Amino acid sequence: MKKTITLSLLAALAGPTLNAQAQITLDGVINAAEIGAAAGGRYTSLGAFTPAHVGNAGFGNAGLLRLYGANSASKLYLALAGTIEAGNNNFQIYMDLPGRTGVAAGTAMPAIAGTASVFGTFAGGGIGGTKMEMEVDAAIATTGNMDVQAAVYTATTGVAKSLGDGLGAPAVNTGAPSTIPASSTTGTYSLFAGTRVAYLAPTTPTGDITSNPGNTTGGGAGSYGLEYEFNRASLGLPSGASIVRVLAAYVSGDGYWSSDVIPEIPGNGNNNLGFSPDFTVLAGTQAATANVVVLSSRQAQDAVVALSVFPNPGRGESTVSYQVLGGPQAVAVRLTDLLGREVQTLLNAKQNSGFHDLKVDTNGLAAGIYLVKVDVGDKVATRRLEVTR
Repeated sequence: MKKTITLSLLAALAGPTLNAQAQITLDGVINAAEIGAAAGGRYTSLGAFTPAHVGNAGFGNAGLLRLYGANSASKLYLALAGTIEAGNNNFQIYMDLPGRTGVAAGTAMPAIAGTASVFGTFAGGGIGGTKMEMEVDAAIATTGNMDVQAAVYTATTGVAKSLGDGLGAPAVNTGAPSTIPASSTTGTYSLFAGTRVAYLAPTTPTGDITSNPGNTTGGGAGSYGLEYEFNRASLGLPSGASIVRVLAAYVSGDGYWSSDVIPEIPGNGNNNLGFSPDFTVLAGTQAATANVVVLSSRQAQDAVVALSVFPNPGRGESTVSYQVLGGPQAVAVRLTDLLGREVQTLLNAKQNSGFHDLKVDTNGLAAGIYLVKVDVGDKVATRRLEVTR
């Protein structure tokens, strides 16, 4: 999958400290002390937008610089180094979450009626019709007017609204953190329960991205930008290794996409993407391709394999995703019953380093609970798979 993130937040697993707390301070600044090994709860770069921001191209002197991710046992952090122009232009993050079923990869995003959110439908177009190279389950946006908005998708429908209404501490551009109020995150929007956000805008001398300290460092240490702290439990991230795919973009308040996308589109430069871009036909393959691994407390070998099974429960087909570290290794993927008796051998081969996805056809299986067991070299991980009809 190109133009989706695939960066391991496992980083260095040299020690047993997988229980580390995140070392992130929500203040709209990606500090040097916050960048490092993900296993230590620090930000890891998930990609950058590298073309220079200039006044007569793209969206001018505003936009994205770099995307970061970090985690702890209870939180997922995503941060965007960059600067949002005052107004309704906004930074958007789209997410493919385990355990949810949203708009399938390569399928046009459903239109959301109305203009109450940046995910709605406007005179010139909207987010509807956009085709992405990953499943989209949810999205969150922060505008230059400091309104935090969200969208939640099923396979064929989408809803969106402002989460900023009723903020106990209104979102500001000074870096002070705000918490999305519980009243805004009920029902469909419960996956954003407890989310905190902080954004810092440059004030001198120009107040645009050229005054952002990260503009000269490619979004490096000291960058101003937008930080989110999500609750893992609210997002539905299971205990253990999970895979979250993300796409970040700078979009106008009426659904017109700028050039700024992370992972970026090679060779596109500052050419805006317009309304309803089709990412499946855009040229280029990203250097970092396909996964963000979110850690929580568990055994070291389970962390190395980084096993995830989704959707789960599965109906018809599920995907087993796992990691091979340290060069080519023997890999065996088996499906067993709860007593450990083998039902199917899904794979028994040597595979190269990297993340791998394996489709599991569950149509021939009786409804019930199974175990997916993945052996990578001498490391073993197991996950339950529920098959429904």
